[in-house]
Amino acid sequence: MSKIIAFFEVSAKEKASFERYFHGPKFKLLIFDKSIEEIPAYEYKEAEIISVFNTSKIDAPVISNMPKLKFIAVRATGYDNIDLKACKNKGVAVSNVPGYGKTTVAEYAIMLILMLFHKMPAVMDSVETGRVNYKKLTGNVLSGKTLGIIGAGRVGTSVAKIATAMGMHVIAYDPYPNEEASQKIGFSYVSLNELLKGADVLTIHATLNPTSKHMINKSTLEMMKDDAILINTARGPIVNTLDLVDALKNNRIRGAGLDCVEGEGTIDIDTEAELLFKGEDNLYSLAEVDILSKMNNVILSPHNAFNSNESLAILRKTTAQNIYGFIKNHPQNLIKLT
Repeated sequence: MSKIIAFFEVSAKEKASFERYFHGPKFKLLIFDKSIEEIPAYEYKEAEIISVFNTSKIDAPVISNMPKLKFIAVRATGYDNIDLKACKNKGVAVSNVPGYGKTTVAEYAIMLILMLFHKMPAVMDSVETGRVNYKKLTGNVLSGKTLGIIGAGRVGTSVAKIATAMGMHVIAYDPYPNEEASQKIGFSYVSLNELLKGADVLTIHATLNPTSKHMINKSTLEMMKDDAILINTARGPIVNTLDLVDALKNNRIRGAGLDCVEGEGTIDIDTEAELLFKGEDNLYSLAEVDILSKMNNVILSPHNAFNSNESLAILRKTTAQNIYGFIKNHPQNLIKLT
């Protein structure tokens, strides 16, 4: 009997890859280009395995629509869109793709740092307007500056490698230090307070969990240098956006490069109108994003750091390997269910 596998939020390139990886009579593929919430349940109710990007929310009601479901292959590193408790209750295993974007996300974070240090928004504006004031375009070099990394996992250590090569002094905070990596790359672990106080640049590469949510808030922002910049290419809710807006408006930090912000998934006109009628708290996030977008010391990016041809090829291949591993009783990259 064919194994029924449902893929959601699939691009044309992903469709071609998965059809190549899972061809033949052993598999029946259900491929959708939309999130699972947008697809009628009857179309995928027979699925034994599903694969989703991290914009499909998988909770108990969704899982209950698929009585044969045994495995969820998340096509991302983060998996905060999956209700792990519900999966455990139903005996559904979950995998992710750790580190597939470590190089591209690291490069993206460094790019945001360089753009802020060399005032690229103002530089590009001067080209567009034809009015150049070099005094206002004077930047700073990274060499000799201190980079503070929150979360020294695959991405964080990749950032550290690039930063040390550029002459930066790198310090890191992580609840699970990797001393071998720190010695090999040349960075040191410090407490969170030391990192906040000492960093000229603070870059976030932590996972989102109850401990890390709003880790960067009014009190932690006040500990930072007033000429420091903040970079977030991890998850939006790690930073309290309202507190960040306040810190930027009052010059408590110099600037921010944000590839993710709270409420980023709700930034479209149809959803905004729906939230208005519902009175959802996400409206606060929408307003804060609008304020950030108008600040000349902020660079906003639409959660694009992962998006390179090389990283997406790794993502597709590893997702297929995760599925094959589960089918053959040799699972890999499993998430510990809470």
